Amino acid sequence: MPNERDTAGYLPHLTARTERLAIAGVLVLALALRLLRLDAALWFDEIVTLLRFVRLPFAELVQTYDSLNNHMFFSLQAKLAVTVFGETAWALRLPAVIWGVAGIWALWRLAREVTWPGAAVLAALLMTLSYHHVWFSQNARGYTGLLFFGLIATLLLVRALRRPGWAVWAAYMACLVAAMYTHLSAGFFFLAHGLAWLMLTVAARARHGGLPNGAVRMPLVAAAGAALVLVLLFGPMVPQISETFGAVQQGSGSAVKSASVEEWKSPLWMLAEVSRSLGPVLGLALPAVVLVLIVSMIGFARTEPVLPLILAGHVVLTVAILVATGFRIWPRYFLVDLGLICLFLIHGSYLIGDWLAARVGALPRAAGMWLAVAGIAASLVLLPRNYAYPKQDFTGARDFVEAQRHPDAAVMALGLTAMPYLDYYAPGWVGIDDLDGFQAAYRPERENWIVYTFPGVIEKRFEDLFARYGDAFEKAAYFPGTLAEGGIVVLKSRGG
Repeated sequence: MPNERDTAGYLPHLTARTERLAIAGVLVLALALRLLRLDAALWFDEIVTLLRFVRLPFAELVQTYDSLNNHMFFSLQAKLAVTVFGETAWALRLPAVIWGVAGIWALWRLAREVTWPGAAVLAALLMTLSYHHVWFSQNARGYTGLLFFGLIATLLLVRALRRPGWAVWAAYMACLVAAMYTHLSAGFFFLAHGLAWLMLTVAARARHGGLPNGAVRMPLVAAAGAALVLVLLFGPMVPQISETFGAVQQGSGSAVKSASVEEWKSPLWMLAEVSRSLGPVLGLALPAVVLVLIVSMIGFARTEPVLPLILAGHVVLTVAILVATGFRIWPRYFLVDLGLICLFLIHGSYLIGDWLAARVGALPRAAGMWLAVAGIAASLVLLPRNYAYPKQDFTGARDFVEAQRHPDAAVMALGLTAMPYLDYYAPGWVGIDDLDGFQAAYRPERENWIVYTFPGVIEKRFEDLFARYGDAFEKAAYFPGTLAEGGIVVLKSRGG
């Protein structure tokens, strides 16, 4: 841990009591931001989670893995929440909120271990105000739980490298099991942990000619124990898991054209999505963000080398494995890195501020703190977007159509759009899966409506339909959402 500063990381009068009050205030703010508009309409993946998994009996749920949408540990928590509070959007998302706030506390604890107290509080504040963290904290999926367990495991690994002990490694084993039971992509993150531990252990042995007692045996026992528990949890589902992964790898069983699936397997597509999600303002600042990250990684390489090894290792390993195995490279697989990124950005700002203050006499000693605060303020540009729209406005589009349609009109939901409406929001509509299905439902003498989401994907898939019948329809409305390409398009037949 770096030496304490007289100003405790430049935040004025940051005594232990003040620090506790500060982080408590950050956590209260975090909870308020994540409860705001928590009842907005569910989006596609959340509806799948609810209908296909949360509604299952408990005994059946723990033995079902026919889709990557089943984040098992989260599904169990969501089932408990809707059982207690009723089947509402906010109840389904409540576990994600809880893990999201807990993850901010976990980041503060990790940051408090490796940097200055003031910087630790600001790192927690940065993640509190992060658009992406708020978005996923209001998403009925297991990603915020995965982030929490990843941060706690990283904190435990830092401590274990300093002073190995059975209690630390037992807690680490519990985090590994919980993370893997939440989402199997946790394996990439813990593989990065393992490689970082191995590199540092080999380096320490070479440097000191030996290791503390149990430094190797303890983590190996923890890994073996975690493997045993995971075999017991996932054992009955191994055939389903294999079949599900094979289907995703080949793109079969998907409602999306293979061209779209191939695009999602490209690292360049993933980078473009990350850049797009930052918006035009923060997107321009991306080079500066990368510079701060690099400075921080160099700084931590001297004091806590395990941290940059984990972050860089996880990104490289995840991309390499997904490309090699032909899986889609979703940006969400890297949410587990968000805590470390927030920590690195604040720590790097402090280091840059120190360097500048030492060379520019006019700058205050607290230049690093103010640089970090400026970065946090800039991140606020994105946050209001989270509350402007639902993730996908299925209910807005439904209510619009139902208010405008003729009683005898046909309302057709295309492709991926069929499930959310026919199975949840509008059971009376017609699901269309191909041109033949559309021709069977379409009657030019009456009023017809077409509703679809993911327009970039749907318009490619139904290219033959739009080429033949596109002129017979006009756009009646468009309902934007915060999910990328997740807006809802509503078409109405001309003169119907």
